[in-house]
Amino acid sequence: MKLKHSLIALSVLACSVASAEVVKGIDTTTGYAANYASTGQEMILDFSSVSWNVINVSSSKQLSKALSKASPGDKIVLAPGTYSGRFKLSKSGSQNKPIWVVGADAANMPIIDGGDYNNKTAFAVDGNDKGISYIYVQNIKVTNARGGISVDNADYITIDGVEAYNVGQAGIHLRDGSEYNIIKNSYIYNTGLYNVKYGEGIYIGSDYRKWPGGSSSSEYNPKVDHAQIINNIIGPNVTAEHIDIKEGSSYAYIIGNTFDAKGMIDILNGGLSYIDFKGNNAEAAYNTGNQNGNEYFENAFEVNTKSEGWGFHNNIHNNVLNFDDEFAGKKSITMTLALGSKGKAKSSKQTKEKSLDHWVVRNNTKGTTKVSNNTRVPADSKRMYKGDISEY
Repeated sequence: MKLKHSLIALSVLACSVASAEVVKGIDTTTGYAANYASTGQEMILDFSSVSWNVINVSSSKQLSKALSKASPGDKIVLAPGTYSGRFKLSKSGSQNKPIWVVGADAANMPIIDGGDYNNKTAFAVDGNDKGISYIYVQNIKVTNARGGISVDNADYITIDGVEAYNVGQAGIHLRDGSEYNIIKNSYIYNTGLYNVKYGEGIYIGSDYRKWPGGSSSSEYNPKVDHAQIINNIIGPNVTAEHIDIKEGSSYAYIIGNTFDAKGMIDILNGGLSYIDFKGNNAEAAYNTGNQNGNEYFENAFEVNTKSEGWGFHNNIHNNVLNFDDEFAGKKSITMTLALGSKGKAKSSKQTKEKSLDHWVVRNNTKGTTKVSNNTRVPADSKRMYKGDISEY
């Protein structure tokens, strides 16, 4: 994986900055978002002090066994190669002895191949009903499954230096009451191969219809709080929002990421903004967005209410958004609605007139969104902010 912008990346081996150029909005002593409120229960960053139980694996069978028997202090090291199947970690680490799942060679990362982009998740961190915590997943690739990585009922999980690509729906999903989790230094692209509507890069939380008592047969705890999305590259060919912060989720920190809108095609469902803020008290800062010739792209950031009481008090500042304004305005567009059925790509299209305004921030919620110091390229003061927005 070759990242296209400078990394901050606190090493998991030592609290040292990997690059002279530091991503703004990051506390270099912790690697966390600068405004993140520490709980005192965060996973230790200096892994050199841990007496690891090293488990080397080089086959799918060995990996499944290591994950099923994992315990605090296990360092599961994946040799380069392809691991066919779908894998789950349901064991918990501890604050001072996490479970570390890591590729042996960051330059030749192991590939977890789920076998079919219409079938489950390539790598699941799943606390089931009891909950798990303190797991570090680093330097692996996940591909060819319904989702790349899912985190359910699991806290203090870090996903670092991962590549998630060629998946049927979302690249990485934080869900079901999972809190204080980090996704950083990762590369997510080519999502939504099964259904563009669910082809988000990173999905935080759950739709209100999937909350307990909702209309869906699936039920998830909506409280997915304090997620940190730091210094990732998301896109191209992420078909829906690059980051979708769902109602029920609070205090997401979206810092220092680069978004590539090329290949975003979820036009019917409005999934054509880098970040959709449906939760509360999120912060998005020091991110860069590039339209890259996508004629369908709408607005950099949107704030929406999907459930009463949600979509409020978000803070959007110091982002740089590069638009291709020749694609703005009212036009008839042929929209791709969905792709994929049982692993075979299919398409359904519809033509509809749309107005592409190219707002930096469009607020569709009757509540205050704080914005400041964002840069629009090319500059256009009439297309900076729309809605009930407070600049400060």
